[in-house]
Amino acid sequence: MALTAGATLAISGAQAAQAEVNSSRDHLVVYDNNIENLLPASCADGYLYDRFLAYLKKQSVSPDVFTIQQISDIGQLNAFTRRLSDELPGTYAGKIAIAEPGSMGYTSTCGKMKNQQTNAVIYRSDRLTYKGATRWRSDAPANPEKGTGECRNLTPTKTSQDRVHNIAVRLHDKLADKDVTVASIHWPTGKWHGPDCAGENISEANQAVDRLGGTLRIVAGDTNATTGRADWWNRARGYGFRDPIAEKCGGRVCTKADNTFGEHRIDFLLAKGGGGFTGVATVTEAMTGGKYSQHRSVTARVKY
Repeated sequence: MALTAGATLAISGAQAAQAEVNSSRDHLVVYDNNIENLLPASCADGYLYDRFLAYLKKQSVSPDVFTIQQISDIGQLNAFTRRLSDELPGTYAGKIAIAEPGSMGYTSTCGKMKNQQTNAVIYRSDRLTYKGATRWRSDAPANPEKGTGECRNLTPTKTSQDRVHNIAVRLHDKLADKDVTVASIHWPTGKWHGPDCAGENISEANQAVDRLGGTLRIVAGDTNATTGRADWWNRARGYGFRDPIAEKCGGRVCTKADNTFGEHRIDFLLAKGGGGFTGVATVTEAMTGGKYSQHRSVTARVKY
């Protein structure tokens, strides 16, 4: 789906941005969100992504890094980064997992707009320069429709699962003179018994960011698995990752205010190699003035 002036992200150019760029060498401002293909208002089931960008414009600093899931294709990513550059302080660029994902097989008018789904890392290119990337597919049981067999990469089917194709990028922070690796992940849903392989999926994400290296390593995205599934969250902790929402709420099981999809917390921002977090939040509908996506965004200022 090409992003047009009539789509969900149409925001008046007369709205003056209140944010400034982050000028601190000590941390990066990071957001994660499953943006649900940036559907137009007619298909968005009550959510309007304009609200989220309007919220960003009211913050004291704009994002340095924005991991997103369910972007349609390279055309939509390019349109979105242009919009961010136009509407927020700073200049944005992005790297996508798959430029032209296969079709999910939806046939309805609105469903067709979600046929292509993949993941991307967006970064503020006036501060961060691209150095390299790695890509990999998430795991599901070998017989995903039955939920049997060992965990292995979920391969494309006639209803493509390119939305489980993940990407990690290594960036050089010119201001801090340090490297950071950032991964955007989307793990298979319960339909494919993906949560049963969440432990393997965090292992592969950890391996991916370690391959690229860097002072700070961030894994963020839509896990489709709560913290108790397949011991993945404990494994992440064992790899050295910290969970800012868990640290804010006092444990791996948090309050309803921290849920990101219905009654569940399945969207995460994890970091290792850094010095902790400030500005931690789950971006609720009350904060944005209404629903903006099926998934709530998670944000933190991640210290080096």
